[in-house]
Amino acid sequence: MSMVPGIRTVSRASYMLAFLVSVLPASAAAHVKWFVPLTEHMPAGFQWYGWTDPAVLVWLAIAAGMIATSLCLDLRLPAPQLASPRLLHALQWVLRIFTGGSLLMSAHNGVIIAPHYHWTGWSAPLLVVLENAAGLLLMTSWVFAASLILLLLYCGCALLVGAEIIEYLNVAGVAVYLLCLHYPTAAMRARLQASALPLLRIMTGLALVTLGFTEKLLRPDYAETFVQTYMWNFMQTLGFTNYSDRLFVLSAGTMEVVFGIILVIGSTTRLNILVVSLFMLTSNLTFLVQGNYHEALTEIIGHLPIIAIAIVCLFLGGGQRWQLSALLRRQP
Repeated sequence: MSMVPGIRTVSRASYMLAFLVSVLPASAAAHVKWFVPLTEHMPAGFQWYGWTDPAVLVWLAIAAGMIATSLCLDLRLPAPQLASPRLLHALQWVLRIFTGGSLLMSAHNGVIIAPHYHWTGWSAPLLVVLENAAGLLLMTSWVFAASLILLLLYCGCALLVGAEIIEYLNVAGVAVYLLCLHYPTAAMRARLQASALPLLRIMTGLALVTLGFTEKLLRPDYAETFVQTYMWNFMQTLGFTNYSDRLFVLSAGTMEVVFGIILVIGSTTRLNILVVSLFMLTSNLTFLVQGNYHEALTEIIGHLPIIAIAIVCLFLGGGQRWQLSALLRRQP
C-alpha cells in the first residue's frame, strides 16, 4: 500500500526530528550567561574560528540545508486547522501562568527578567515592583494592564542593558501577544488578533538568533567555559575525541541561530519549536542527572516563558501572516 503524499512528508519530518534530537548539542538551549562569570572582553589569546575554516563552512552548509529543508517541508505539509475558542483560552492561560510565575519567582530571587540581571541603585526597587505587578496581574483578568506593565518593565531593563535585552525579546513578545488579544476596544482587538501569533513567533525567533550570537558565536569564551565547567561535550563521551569544546560551541551556536531563523520566517513552526522544546528538556535533565539542582531550578524559572510559548506554537503553529513559504506559494 502506498503512502498518501502528506503522510509521507510528515513521516520524513519525523525522521529528521529524530536525527536532530540525537546528534545536535543540547547546550543550544542553555542560557550560558546564567551560569558563568561575565566579562567585557574575550580573554587575551582566545582562539576562535575564522570564516574560511572548514568547520565554519561545514556548519554554514548544514544551516543552509536545514533552512531550505524546512521551507520545502512547509510547502508540502497541510495547513494547521483553526483552534477552538476553548483551546485558545486554555493556551492563553498557560502563557499567562507560566510567564507570571517566572516573573514572581525572579522577583523573589532579586533578579529582573533574567537570572543574571541583578540590579542595584534607585531603579532596582521600581523594576521589582513592576515585575511583581506584571506577574500578579497576569494571573488575573486584568491581562491588558499586565501586558502594558510587562512592556514597561522590558523597556526599563533596555535602558539599563541596552541592545543586549533583545536576548529576551520573547518576553516582550508575550506582552505583545496578550495585548493584541485583550485590547479593550473590540474593533481594534479584531484588527490585532491576526497579528498576535506571528508577532510572538517572530520575536521569539529573534531572541534565539540573538542568543546564538551573543552567548556562543560572538562570545565563545562564555559557552566554552560553560561546557568545560559542567562537562557538557557529550560528543567526546560518545567516542568522538576530536570533537573539541570549541567545535561543540560552534555547533550549538549555529543551531540556535538556525532555530531562530526558522521561527522568524515561519516555516515548519510546530516541528521547529518541538525540537527546541526537546533541547530545553534535555538541558534541564542533564543538570538534574549531574546533581546540579540549583542550576536546574534556575533554568526552569528562566525558561518558563519560552516553555509556554513553545506550548502555544505546538498547538497553534506560527500564524498565517509574515511567512516566507506563503510568499513562495504566490510566485508564478
